[in-house]
Parts: sequence; C-alpha cells; structure tokens
Amino acid sequence: MRYTEHLVLSCIVNGAFLLVLYTIFHVDIFRVELIVPAVLTFYVFSILPDIDHQKSHASWILNLFLIYLFGSSAFDFYKTPNPLDLAKIVIATAIFIAHAKYAEDSYLHRKFPHTFTFGLVACLLLYFLVNSVLVCMVGAISFFTHMLGDGYVRKAIGKDRALWRSVGSKLNAIKNKIAKRKGF
Repeated sequence: MRYTEHLVLSCIVNGAFLLVLYTIFHVDIFRVELIVPAVLTFYVFSILPDIDHQKSHASWILNLFLIYLFGSSAFDFYKTPNPLDLAKIVIATAIFIAHAKYAEDSYLHRKFPHTFTFGLVACLLLYFLVNSVLVCMVGAISFFTHMLGDGYVRKAIGKDRALWRSVGSKLNAIKNKIAKRKGF
C-alpha cells in the first residue's frame, strides 16, 4: 500500500476506536494535551514499519529530524561548547549512517520494522515520551493497521517467533555457560 492508503485505513480504525471510547466509556478524547500527540502518533505509526525503505515518508521524516537535530546541536555547540550537544551530533550522525546502510530501495524491504516486536518497542518508547496509554493505543492501532494493510500479519508473527526463539536459545546458552563456570 502507499502511505496515503495506510493513513486512511488507520484513520478509519482509530476513529472507530476513539468513537467507542467517547460514546460508550465516556473517555474525554478531546483534551488538548492528548490531541496533538495522538495526531502525530497516528501519522508516524501509520507509516513507521516502512522506515526500512529509503524513499518512504517515514524515512524522510527521520532524516529531516536527524538533520534538524544535527544542525541545531551543532549551532548550540558552536555558541557554547557543551558535551550534551556533542553527544547529540554524534548520535544523529550514527543513526543517519545506520539508517542509510540498513534501509533498502525495494518493495522487498520488509525487515525488522515489519514485526510486532518493533511495534512493541516503538510503543514502549512512545509511552516513555508521552506517558499516555490512550496515545500508545493510537500508536499500536496505527502500527497494526499498517501490517494489516500490507497483508503482513502472519509473516510478522512468524518473524517474531523466530526472533524470540533465537533470543531464547542465546539466553539459554549464556545461562549454561554461567552454570558451567559455577560448577552446577
């Protein structure tokens, strides 16, 4: 799907979700402190899985943010040298280079960002930033509708299973090495 189609599908599903919350559960979804983060989250999470494609809107937004972060931090560092600004410059540059190496220009780009594990990590980071379950639910719904729209739900679940099996086997290997060292 194109990004506009992902946005429309996510808008319909999120709209239904918020309507149910408002009409049945009487949740005040029109609070000012929720509207801006919810709309931004809806937009970003609707296209977030495509961040591994070089020409996607998600990659464009990431690159724009990184350029802004680099530029503003470099300017602040030039005005008043500060280790935090230098760290921001290094982090922005590292993310920019890593994304350039990782992202592909192919419709077969679906890598880790097209897994529910990536969606979970993104939602946890979002909760850390905004501290709102409602905004995180909008993000989770938007992410899921992207996967649904791509017809990628089953493959994503399969990738998640393989990922967690791999993590589990590596953790077991570490546990066994520790047990051998202690003589258990």
